[in-house]
Amino acid sequence: MVERLGVAVVGGGFMGGVHAEVLTADPRVDLRWVVDRDERVGTDLATRFGARVTTTLDEALADDTVKLVVVATPAATHEPIAAQVIAAGRNVLVEKPLVLSTGHARQLAAAARERGVVLAHGGNFVYAPKFVRAHELAADREALGTVHSVRVAFRTSGPDTDWFRSKATAGGGALTDLGWHAVELCRWMLGKPAIRAVTACTRQLSAAGDVEDQGVVLIEFADGAIGQCDVSWACPGGEQLTVEVIGTEGLVTADLWQGMGVEAYTNTKFGAVWEPNQGWLRPEWEWIRNSGYVHQDRQVVDAVLDGRPMTHTPDDAVAVVETLEAAYRSASDGRKVEMNA
Repeated sequence: MVERLGVAVVGGGFMGGVHAEVLTADPRVDLRWVVDRDERVGTDLATRFGARVTTTLDEALADDTVKLVVVATPAATHEPIAAQVIAAGRNVLVEKPLVLSTGHARQLAAAARERGVVLAHGGNFVYAPKFVRAHELAADREALGTVHSVRVAFRTSGPDTDWFRSKATAGGGALTDLGWHAVELCRWMLGKPAIRAVTACTRQLSAAGDVEDQGVVLIEFADGAIGQCDVSWACPGGEQLTVEVIGTEGLVTADLWQGMGVEAYTNTKFGAVWEPNQGWLRPEWEWIRNSGYVHQDRQVVDAVLDGRPMTHTPDDAVAVVETLEAAYRSASDGRKVEMNA
């Protein structure tokens, strides 16, 4: 019998649960540990999937069968946890944002290369089947001609966990949370060209917390294309995530949540439907698969077990962190930020 890949999940909340569900569905994986400072939270998740629970990462890393650690904790904690995992010679998947500074991103990438371990970052939407298909079409330059514009709009009604609205724990607001995906999708849809300059504007609309609720980022790519990232936590009516790629001869658009194939109506509300949950609805189905988590985590397991190269690398994570840092500087100073200057 082939020994299964031992996994520890750090962070027993919502995203820890998503990764636990996806990974335990893979017969090659054995979820060994759930690590959470709140033992009650960790126990709830560990019990669901037959894992052990601990309040310390040291205990999970002392288990030699643990070869992959998933980090699903508040953003400000990602760097020290990932650094400890890599130093222990284990592979790691860190939820987005990988880290909050370009310097830390480069340090982690260098440490992972030195130790010969996989450093993967959460960016599930670049694995989402609908967007993968859009990417394939956008790569057909005969059909699209010269691609000159890409636009990503990612809007929600805001996070449901308080730590997201604190700069001390989250590092930033909607730009850090949603902007990670928007920037990564922009770069990927264009073939990951270098970024020449970044201009951004942000606004805090909510009285809660000390971070921005919305932002617009304009990215000037070295090949002449322009990227637009429109992100917001202040959009009633449910999550919206759309991508548009425009060329001189054609265009490709994709809407992640529309065209689900299921419709429903209620005068009251559906308890098992995310917002909006009243009136005419198009409820999502298999949202974990449609959002790319299954494809992302499977690729991480392939990389650890078989050494297969990942589609999205630590260098891509560094580029996203660098772009978001530039966006925050631009929004703060009210000026364009030249990259690599």
